[in-house]
Amino acid sequence: MVVIPVSGKVPVYHRPVTWQSVPTRFLEQVVRSPARPLGQGIVVAVGFLTAEVLAVYALKQIAPENAFGALLLLGVLVVSAGWGFGLSIATSLASAAVYAYLHLEGRDSLAPALAIFLTLAFLTNALVGQARLRAAEAEQRRREADLSADLARVMLRAPALASALDDGGDRLAGVLGVPYATLSVGEAAPGPEQMAIALKYGTEHTGTLLVPKDVPVATVLRIHRIVPALQALLAAACDREAMTAELEVSRRELERFFAVATDLLFIGSTADGASRLTRVNPAFERALGYSAAELIARPLLEFIHPDDRVLTRAALAAVPDGDGAAQFENRCLRRDGGVRWLEWNIVVDGDVLLGGARDVTERRQEQDRLRVARTQQAALRRVATLVARGGALSDVYTVAVAELAHSLGVDHVTLIGFEAEKTGVVLAALNVGDQPGWAIGERFTLDDDSVCEQVQRTGAPARVEDYSTTAGEITLRLRTLGVCEGAGAPLIVDGRVRGALVVGSHVRQGIPESAEAHIGDFADLVSTAIANAETRAELTASRARIVAAADEARRGFERDLHDGAQQRIVSLSLQLRAAEAAADADEDLRAQLSAAVDGLAGLHSDLQELSRGLHPAVLSRGGLKPAMRNLARRSTVPVELDVAVEQRLPEPVEVAAYYVVAEALTNVAKHSDAGSVTVRVGVDDAGDHGRVLHLSVTDDGNGGASADGGSGLVGLRDRVEALSGSLTVTSHPGDGTSIRATIPVPDAAAT
Repeated sequence: MVVIPVSGKVPVYHRPVTWQSVPTRFLEQVVRSPARPLGQGIVVAVGFLTAEVLAVYALKQIAPENAFGALLLLGVLVVSAGWGFGLSIATSLASAAVYAYLHLEGRDSLAPALAIFLTLAFLTNALVGQARLRAAEAEQRRREADLSADLARVMLRAPALASALDDGGDRLAGVLGVPYATLSVGEAAPGPEQMAIALKYGTEHTGTLLVPKDVPVATVLRIHRIVPALQALLAAACDREAMTAELEVSRRELERFFAVATDLLFIGSTADGASRLTRVNPAFERALGYSAAELIARPLLEFIHPDDRVLTRAALAAVPDGDGAAQFENRCLRRDGGVRWLEWNIVVDGDVLLGGARDVTERRQEQDRLRVARTQQAALRRVATLVARGGALSDVYTVAVAELAHSLGVDHVTLIGFEAEKTGVVLAALNVGDQPGWAIGERFTLDDDSVCEQVQRTGAPARVEDYSTTAGEITLRLRTLGVCEGAGAPLIVDGRVRGALVVGSHVRQGIPESAEAHIGDFADLVSTAIANAETRAELTASRARIVAAADEARRGFERDLHDGAQQRIVSLSLQLRAAEAAADADEDLRAQLSAAVDGLAGLHSDLQELSRGLHPAVLSRGGLKPAMRNLARRSTVPVELDVAVEQRLPEPVEVAAYYVVAEALTNVAKHSDAGSVTVRVGVDDAGDHGRVLHLSVTDDGNGGASADGGSGLVGLRDRVEALSGSLTVTSHPGDGTSIRATIPVPDAAAT
């Protein structure tokens, strides 16, 4: 059944017409149709009577013995059903007259037959009238039921409840057969000619129905019969309107939030197999520089950086449907070619993508800056630690160049020393690429506007943005190395520009803008290392000069004692011995002379000991091994001696080793209360650093000695360090004392 709503009128229902439905449609039209005009009924009655007379007359010709009176009741039935009781009575009387005229000719009495016919006609009329009333009531209830359904559709689908109530009132009036019916929300005061019917849902007064006051009782009953449905519908409509209003408020708030949110909000779809955006907020457009239409027209992955598309596709595929979210970061491409880092949070619900993204480019850049700063600080710390520990300059140069290249991410680093006004020498170099870089020790002329030349000329950091705009020996060499740009800082030692630390890049803008400051930090460390090395060299040379002068003075004193006082003592001793031999008779004189000779002999021995302390002659004559044996023999503490030195060493090395052992044995005898002492001396080959003399003096005494406790050990340390060696003292209480010395042996001075 198709329903065609007509504005302000009751819907009209249509059924498809078939031959089987024609009788049914006819009966429905007869029984359920409203009252028709009386003239039309009279015409129908006359027509039926005429047709009935003709039909009965024809049938009588065929079967004269039959009355065929039942045919005359058909018109009564139709008129009674269509026009009511009054016209049907008249039709019954007319049909009775026709019946009498046709069937009772020549009979004795008309009254019984006529009475029977009229009785049947009246009964038929009554039955049809009752059927008509029931049909009318059923039709009314059907219309009321259809009205309820129609009102439900109108009131629950209408965008505004007020217009739905107006439309519903018109439909209600048409069904109830009243001039008007007004539906309103809440309480409404009736007019003088109006009747108000309260519409309640529970105890709540949801609305009011206003109808004319002077309506028939049957209409009032129908109104009250439809009121419960109206109450439920109005309550549902009010609830729906309230929910719609709340939803509208929520929708507007959501739209406002969607529009003003600084995060990138979006709705997407995967229905066609590719993730697409179906709606984005303005922040999304601003972040990527595309319009909403452009963002929606293309698959999402087309806006992702090519290197991050696999990660993004995998992250989206890993999200369970309706449970959990994809959280990941990737790079997105802007319309202007830029790149923005986005942090995504996406929920998948079937084919729908819901979520947002946050522009974390600044955070990523800050993280990168912090990471670079940490890398640079760590590199500086490693170089500074090496400088603080007094590492060799060659090691400092190599480490500084490597750490600077790593921390700045550049391809070329060179450390140059300035030998003259326009001459440089490569101290260390690193080059990334197939071409060989600068060789250590390579010299070149500073004859162009290179970074090195600018640094030497100005004594300040310098930069060359493009080496294709400069010319000269350095520029040509850098071009062959693939270097496009460069920057550098000076090495300043004692106020003088001593060199430059220069970096280069194989790509343009490959050197950070703040690189000069970082290069300057490394240059300062290298300058400090150079200054420290020169200071140490000067200190070592000064110590060596002092030790050499002291040794020379000792040798002079030893020669003076040997050639002067000792020789005179020997001469006097011989003279006294001669005098003693000549004085045979005077025993007292001989005794005195003998005592004088003995005293001179003791004085001679003391002077010999003194001369050995100043500079041992045995060391000068025989070398280290005999001198060590001499010290061991003179020690009051038993000495285990192991001297593995088969050839003479440079005199400063031998003298230093001799005095270390001599001072150590003296300290053992005086302070350690040791039972024995072990002395070991040997020379090892240290590879690239040449030969090294190692010696140790270890006792089993009390221990507890301090390396700084006396001037003897301090003097020994100065003597050893003057030769670029080292001396350490290990002395734990109760565990003896061990003195170890290491002295480099110059090959050129070896004998």
